[in-house]
Amino acid sequence: MQALLVDHFGGAEVIRGGELAIPEPAQGEVLVRVLAAGIGPWDVEQRRGGWKGSLPYVPGAQFAGVVVGDTGDDAAFEDGEEVYGWPGPGGCHAEYVTCQAERMAPIPEGLRMTDAAAVPVDALTAEQGIADILTVGAGDQVLITAAAGGLGQFAVRLARALGANVVATANRRDHELVHKMGAAVVVDQTSLDWPDQVREATDGGPHRVLACTASSVPGAARAARDGATIATPFRGEFPDAHRIDWRPYEGRPSGSGLIRLAPWFDDGTLSVEVAAMYYWQEAAKAYRALEQGDTPGEVVLVIDVDLAASLEI
Repeated sequence: MQALLVDHFGGAEVIRGGELAIPEPAQGEVLVRVLAAGIGPWDVEQRRGGWKGSLPYVPGAQFAGVVVGDTGDDAAFEDGEEVYGWPGPGGCHAEYVTCQAERMAPIPEGLRMTDAAAVPVDALTAEQGIADILTVGAGDQVLITAAAGGLGQFAVRLARALGANVVATANRRDHELVHKMGAAVVVDQTSLDWPDQVREATDGGPHRVLACTASSVPGAARAARDGATIATPFRGEFPDAHRIDWRPYEGRPSGSGLIRLAPWFDDGTLSVEVAAMYYWQEAAKAYRALEQGDTPGEVVLVIDVDLAASLEI
């Protein structure tokens, strides 16, 4: 099979194409033919040196594709069934990938294949932060930083679906988008005093915060009121720990979590903003677009040549 490979750490230019054997599914795994795969900041971090496995490796943490043969029989996945998932830290930027059955799910009717490819990591990480850690509910006020990014967009929509009042930060160019997603107040995150603006808009600061980027962590602490809980999927130095309940966490793959979100995709409560799609042989270009922050929303690599042709990319 064809795959993207990283032989050594560095910039987007280190990604190359190569030939590998089709992986053999182990017990409890399903073989999937990958049609599209989302890319995100986690892929960039690994390529720059965060990858903990051996080299070379196949990047890509999330996929959308179809089940191959009878490999999914034990988990009631049928041959050719459209599925999406989060197998682990890598392996999805290839024509085939194996995935534990418990880490994948059928694609909801409300999602196109290319949209589904961008869902698993950000949607599950947002849901776990908003629902599980912050326990956001009706009438709660929650601050979501970097709300125009992939994680932030899912977080805003999920918080609104749960009945919360959302205050968000975003670049000024993205304010209209974030308002459309349901945020009542959107503050310019490029303003040095954005934490003060948030405190003013929330009558002294929010009780619940999801910091969606590492760079927004210090500002989130300044914006939050005493005793607030701040969840973030990033590790590092957490300021004002004497007055803030910091809750760092790692998003977890979960097929059942994807199934739980499916009705919201079907009825339009949740949706995906795919900002750019690239044929996978243009992977370096796709990564550069992601790293430059030129595209609010998700970036997707189209792996299947027929799908790429139908999309004219």
